[in-house]
Amino acid sequence: MERKIWKAGLEFAQRSASFCLCTVIESSGSVPRRAGASMLVAADGSTVGTIGGGTVERLAADEALRAIAGGQPRLRTFDLNDPDAEDTGAICGGSVTIFFNVQRAAHVAHVFGAGHVALPTARLLASVAYAVKLYDESAEHAKRERFPDAVEIHIGDLPKLAAEADVRPEDSVVILTSSHETDFEIVRAFRNRLPAFLGVIGSKAKALHYRKLLAEEGWPPSEIARIHSPIGLEIGSRTPEEIAVSIVAQMISLRGPSE
Repeated sequence: MERKIWKAGLEFAQRSASFCLCTVIESSGSVPRRAGASMLVAADGSTVGTIGGGTVERLAADEALRAIAGGQPRLRTFDLNDPDAEDTGAICGGSVTIFFNVQRAAHVAHVFGAGHVALPTARLLASVAYAVKLYDESAEHAKRERFPDAVEIHIGDLPKLAAEADVRPEDSVVILTSSHETDFEIVRAFRNRLPAFLGVIGSKAKALHYRKLLAEEGWPPSEIARIHSPIGLEIGSRTPEEIAVSIVAQMISLRGPSE
């Protein structure tokens, strides 16, 4: 397989982006490329590599997008012998069988704060197949040496970073800063775009105060109810490591199946 395809696949995986690898496994007749030819198709329809261009490549790209949407690999044979076929309209002759191997986006956790609880939380999240994106105001705290498993590290004003972050509906947001005010501003940045999981560290009193303020700002009760604060399962955790376990356990218990 061409090196550029492997390189593109690695880059997509590091960005937690969905893609489909289309590989010719069998062919006959006058088809442009033989078994082993591959093409990577991204979720936006862009491609890397080729399986011959023309009709075969167009059909494969369309099928790859359907495979990405469905989240399941598939095998399909395209008959290029019939000029009246609805899908091919081809007259070159031959047939080609292609395996569509789907790689769906990983679970992504956006962790705000790089303090003593964030350290074991980020490490544990990465160990259970989350792509961790870390945000903090301090380059000293959020340095690569402390968070080697993070796929991205962003430094700056946290509420601003939260407002600009590319957070998908299926993602998780974990707020672990040392400032109650900053935590609240980060939460506010997700109004009308709540991710699948949004949790905030803190006491029950702090959580009640947040909910009261959000209600006063006109947040729908249904959205307020989706905010997990205090974050984590109640397991009697005390140390940063125990708190991390409670947080990650709660996230796993609420997330959907791996994609």
